[in-house]
Amino acid sequence: MILTVTLNPAIDKILILNGFEIHKLHRLDSREMSMTVPGGKGVNIALNLKVLGDDTIATGFAGGHEGHLLCDSLRQSGITTSFVFTEGSTRTNTSILDTQHETLTEINDFGQEIPEDDLVFLLESYERLLNRVDMVVLAGSLPKGVIEDVYRQMIIMAQGHGIKVVLHAAPKYTDPLIDSGPFLINPDMRSYHHFMGRPLDGIDAFLQAGREIIAYQKDTEFVIFTHRIENVVAVTRKQSYILRPRDLKIVNMLGYADAYLAGFIHAYRQNLPTADVLRYASAAGLTNIEALYKEIRNTEQITANLERIDVEEVS
Repeated sequence: MILTVTLNPAIDKILILNGFEIHKLHRLDSREMSMTVPGGKGVNIALNLKVLGDDTIATGFAGGHEGHLLCDSLRQSGITTSFVFTEGSTRTNTSILDTQHETLTEINDFGQEIPEDDLVFLLESYERLLNRVDMVVLAGSLPKGVIEDVYRQMIIMAQGHGIKVVLHAAPKYTDPLIDSGPFLINPDMRSYHHFMGRPLDGIDAFLQAGREIIAYQKDTEFVIFTHRIENVVAVTRKQSYILRPRDLKIVNMLGYADAYLAGFIHAYRQNLPTADVLRYASAAGLTNIEALYKEIRNTEQITANLERIDVEEVS
């Protein structure tokens, strides 16, 4: 069983347009061009894991009508929910996908502010949930009122139960947590290309950063940079890898890293060789970006996409 933690979840409103222009009335062509779905990085990972066949518990904060909508939708998808309901309302994020110009415009709401007592209650609930799972995913941003050290607390608590932790968050959250030794570090560098206190971009820079972390922290086994889809870089204790998809046809960038991580977790839990785990993860991410939906819908396509992933081992 896998536990995903999304402290700042959302309801995602996704609009798909063929030619988006400001100061213009747009009419959607069909029902499929407007989707309202549960969101937040940990929630997205949970949804993908369920599609792949993995049992998942989703936790975090929720509030208001949108919070009930979030939990109801997750339960309808077969995911166990254990959200702490708090004051305010779960945020609503809006994404506009323009298929003609291949652009994605995102407007993220500010979210609810979390009282200190609710944070204490969530950590108590989290401690109990650790008795039911063998892997934890900490993903996404923190809402107002939540101390930045909360991820560190959660990592230490999980490690005390012998549980592996996957960390997927922006550099501002990830940088201070490197010394806590998450099993896997996947920094979310989509909009901020600084990591470990310096500008970071390009294969060589990713390889160097990953090797520094692995050398520094004995408990971290994977450092993976996914935001350059054409060149995913993965560093492990024994080997480094560059993964390149062939004939890339990007339709939708929503949820790419979340699909990648779900694919990684699914394959890793099957005890596959490392190169095969990484190939499957990249195939899952590829499947996601070549369809209109935010989450994976066709697992058979992942299998078909495996042969499109080139894996280069780097000494």
